[in-house]
Amino acid sequence: MASDERRRPRRLPDRVDQVIINALAEDARTGVTELAELANVSRATAYNRIKRLTDDGVIRGYSAVVDHAKMGLGITALILVSGSQPDWRANREIISAYPEVEYCWYVAGSADIVLLVRLTDTDQLRDLVLTRLQSLPGVNATQTLTVIDEVVHRPVVRPAE
Repeated sequence: MASDERRRPRRLPDRVDQVIINALAEDARTGVTELAELANVSRATAYNRIKRLTDDGVIRGYSAVVDHAKMGLGITALILVSGSQPDWRANREIISAYPEVEYCWYVAGSADIVLLVRLTDTDQLRDLVLTRLQSLPGVNATQTLTVIDEVVHRPVVRPAE
C-alpha cells in the first residue's frame, strides 16, 4: 500500500461518521435513507459523509462476511515467519499471490511476517509451511499457530471512549 493511501483522513470521524461506519460494517447493504435515520441527519448529509469517508480512505470497500468453515476452509492458522530483512520486497510479492493468505503483516518483534491463512486441511497447511514458505529467499524459520476457536471478529474496532 502506498504511503499516500495510509495517510490519516483529513479529519478523524465524528459521531455521525461513526454511526455510518458502524452500520455499514454491520450490514454493507444498509441504504442511505436508513443510514441518515440512524445518524439523525438528512439523506444528502449521509450521502456526502459516505463519499468523504470513501474519498479519505476511511471506508476502503464493502464485503460479505463469510463463514470459512462452511466454504470448506476448516483450518485457520497464524504463521510467524522469521528471516533476513533484505528479501522482504521479493517475498512480499510472492506471499501476496498465495490464495490461502487472508492477511499478511510485516511486523517488528521476534518474527518478521505474520500470516493469517485459511485452508481446507492439514495437508494444505503442511505444503504451505514446509514447501512454499520455507523455500522463500531469506526465510530462516516459521512458527504455526492453529486457531481452535475464533472468539472475536469485529469488522470495525471502535475507539475507546
